[in-house]
Amino acid sequence: MHLKFPFSIPAAHSILFCLIVSSGLAYAQTQSSPKSSSDFNVAPAKDAATGVTPAGKNMAPGHPPASQSSSPDRTVGPQQDGSIVVSDNQTLTPAGRIIELGSPVRAKAIVLNPNGATHSGAVLLMGSPEPVIVFDTVTGKVLQRFIPTGATGDASKGLQTGSFTGITYSSDGKKLLFSQDNNYVVVANVDRETGTLTHQQRVNLPEPPADGRPYHNAKSINPGGIAFSGDNKQAYVALNVANTLGVIDLTASPAKLIAQIPVGNVPNSVIVRGKYAYVTNEGGRPATSEDFTNYSDGTPIVVDRKDAFTLTGTVSVVDLTEGKEVKTIQVGLHPVGMAISGSNLYVANAYSDSLSVIDLHTDAVIRTINLSVPIARGVFGSGPNGVAVTDDGKAYVTLGQANSVAVVNLQGRDANPVIGYIPTAYFPTSITYDKAQKQLVIADDKGLGSRGNTSTKDGVIGYNTHADTGVVNLIPEPNASELARFSKQVFVNNHWDLTTNIEVGQQYIDQHATPVAVPKHIGEPSLIKHVFLIIKENRTYDQMLGNVAWGNGAPALAIFGSDTPNQHALVKRFPLLDNVYAPSRQSADGHPWIGMSGSFYSNDILSPDWIRSYPGGSSEDALTYTPQGFLWTSAEAKGLSVKLYGEWSGGATVAKKADGSTYTWSDFYNTSLCKEGKAPASSCVVPDDAIKVSSDIPSAAKIMDPHYPPFNLVIPDQYRMDYWIPEFKRLDAANQVPNFTILWLPNDHTAGTTKGQPYPANYQADNDLALGRMVEAISHSKVWADSAIFVEEDDSQAGTDHVDGHRQPVYVISPYTVAPQTPGQGKAIHTTYTAENINRTIENILGMQPLTQFDLVASPMFDAFQNTPDLTPYDHLAAVIPLNEGPGLPLGKTVADYTPLQKAWLKATAEVMKGKYDKADAVDPNFLNHVTWYSATDWKRPYPGETKLLMPGPFVKAAKKYTDDDDD
Repeated sequence: MHLKFPFSIPAAHSILFCLIVSSGLAYAQTQSSPKSSSDFNVAPAKDAATGVTPAGKNMAPGHPPASQSSSPDRTVGPQQDGSIVVSDNQTLTPAGRIIELGSPVRAKAIVLNPNGATHSGAVLLMGSPEPVIVFDTVTGKVLQRFIPTGATGDASKGLQTGSFTGITYSSDGKKLLFSQDNNYVVVANVDRETGTLTHQQRVNLPEPPADGRPYHNAKSINPGGIAFSGDNKQAYVALNVANTLGVIDLTASPAKLIAQIPVGNVPNSVIVRGKYAYVTNEGGRPATSEDFTNYSDGTPIVVDRKDAFTLTGTVSVVDLTEGKEVKTIQVGLHPVGMAISGSNLYVANAYSDSLSVIDLHTDAVIRTINLSVPIARGVFGSGPNGVAVTDDGKAYVTLGQANSVAVVNLQGRDANPVIGYIPTAYFPTSITYDKAQKQLVIADDKGLGSRGNTSTKDGVIGYNTHADTGVVNLIPEPNASELARFSKQVFVNNHWDLTTNIEVGQQYIDQHATPVAVPKHIGEPSLIKHVFLIIKENRTYDQMLGNVAWGNGAPALAIFGSDTPNQHALVKRFPLLDNVYAPSRQSADGHPWIGMSGSFYSNDILSPDWIRSYPGGSSEDALTYTPQGFLWTSAEAKGLSVKLYGEWSGGATVAKKADGSTYTWSDFYNTSLCKEGKAPASSCVVPDDAIKVSSDIPSAAKIMDPHYPPFNLVIPDQYRMDYWIPEFKRLDAANQVPNFTILWLPNDHTAGTTKGQPYPANYQADNDLALGRMVEAISHSKVWADSAIFVEEDDSQAGTDHVDGHRQPVYVISPYTVAPQTPGQGKAIHTTYTAENINRTIENILGMQPLTQFDLVASPMFDAFQNTPDLTPYDHLAAVIPLNEGPGLPLGKTVADYTPLQKAWLKATAEVMKGKYDKADAVDPNFLNHVTWYSATDWKRPYPGETKLLMPGPFVKAAKKYTDDDDD
């Protein structure tokens, strides 16, 4: 493989490039020297005249971003050198200028007004009060925050404004159309002089199919890509859930949907040329009776028989005169954004890391351009999703997962025509070329990261993962020397320069290596043979460990510090890691980040409105699964044994009582006491086989324990341990403990103040005790001497943290972890880590191949381990508060004991949580976070950022709009 870039590689990178150009499997880490902090500044004060934030004072045309800091213990957020570190440990140094759009907001799609006199454009948003922002392409000034008449979510259906894509101007620039995922399309008039919008009308769309299809989730038909006809009299919109192309008559009064044309599965984008429309279908072709299928929002998708990812991606050719699909073109997987130039159609394939070139004379693919990460052949994860083509034969392709734009030379037939990269802000999703200004105009979905913050009355700042800051990026088209400098920066920003980490392959294995806890290279021997990965739910570091004196904590935010004796005991004996981040925003992308080392579809398409599905530990959506597979398939490819407990189940069925009623939290709790010998046999009311678990992923189903409970807040974590511990002891006695165990321990999620459920603090006590018991069982077993336990959160959305909302409590427990720094104080490790470093450490230990670019470049957690074991077992600590204390539970208060505020929240929680205990994150996190904070602080402290305790009314209203059908 030979990649050609118009830049030379400094000495620090020379090893990397030898690997790139010579071998396919050479995965590469050396640090380049950082420049002075004065060389770069991402976010100086906005220009008073324009309101524009330059993306760094060296970002004028012709100047590249400076090198990132190489500090191994940097924290997420703005750095002294002006760069920004985000929660997956990538660095942002966006070129050009940044137009800030506010917070919370996600920037999904971008379009330029063809009326050049206005020099304006519009960006389609999601998660924002306004669905569209109009901006000036010259000054970068925000011209308008447009809210069309009636553009509010339908509370009865849980819908919000916004869409994952779908915005376009008419060819004369007089009208703007955009999709809204609360089931309509907006038609707006465009001012000919200013480019600002006025509402004309909205086109209501039909309800989604409601035919009882498996895993059907959407409450909207989910309109996406949209295009005008050549005469601007009709519009064509991808109806994502219906698998059709909708036809809108714009001449009717009012405008209306007049037809739906069947296309492929899960249509994304639409582009019109003459009498033909071209539609990208992320779910590929419709399935036949001979295909193996899995479902996505009720649609059967042709999938892999092992890992259930989609096997086809197509473009539908629709004859608009005849009103039917006339051809299907096979392209790469998950085709999304498109562009036409001359007689060619260019299609970005997000799950194939490629660009398909289609000849529109023949409707055939004539070329496939490789856009994969340029450090090893076949490494998954660049995530191409948008494309713009210039008249001089260059394609600019947004790489969502590499925070950059790939520059492709389309002239000639070079086998590797990528000539460089341009750094952007976080997760670019859409791009267009501004010919008048000779600049790229980009929508960066996640922008500058999640940096909105609030303060407590104690003056402590708290960050949360939902404070999204999508932006628009204006980047002057670079010349060759500028592109060379930009390209080197993109390598550094993505850690593609980390040579040692990328050295994965047989040629790097030292055949004479001495066994160590964490080998230098994957495939070298480890002292550890059994790994346990425990996944918990939603907590920040400060919430749990902010009161630990020798860590970087904020005691004012440690609302569960006194309720978790085992977690505090573990960091006295084992390392205290206070700089570990969950890359995710919430559970829907958190579980994929852990299980698949990435979460492209969730980030680009679903988040933050989650119309089609809410993938997570109980995922049931074929489109979220990626071709590289899962952690367990990587382990099995190595010949290792794996067992799943709850994680990646397709949910569970829970038997009912003889009278048809459901088992309650108290029923499960009393059964637990019975199993532990603490209650009479009559208390064992839940039968052993009451819970049956499955998975829609065949590779997961075959290793899934059939009775271990997945997410369900009605089931105490003690019940989970009373099932798992005897099973583990049986396996231990038979010398059959799997090499790799993945287990979901979810009750630190909590359920607010719901009658019949524990208070939040008591949920935490239950979860803490279960973790302590599990560690005790492992440490008293035969496999303890060669075991390592990793405990992490799927995300940290359910609270605030003074460093960053993504910072999470992580525990690494093993005879081989480093010794305490002083008696009673586990060694404080401040190294910057994420969930991907945990994955990579497991991969080095067990000899598993990395899945994506993220775990490939991640450094193993070498500083958490030593090679001399301490085999002292751990004995769990009893809970310090009762587990069965809560509204309506034996030790809970009676309603008469509650204040009016508490009564109001009790009633509100019952309303909001009803029927949602078995679905993680099914409740608006802002609602749940408030009631959790109030309860945990004994109803005495205002929520961070507020001056008083609030009644639940506004939160209930917001919760009814919340679309997270499977939120954690």
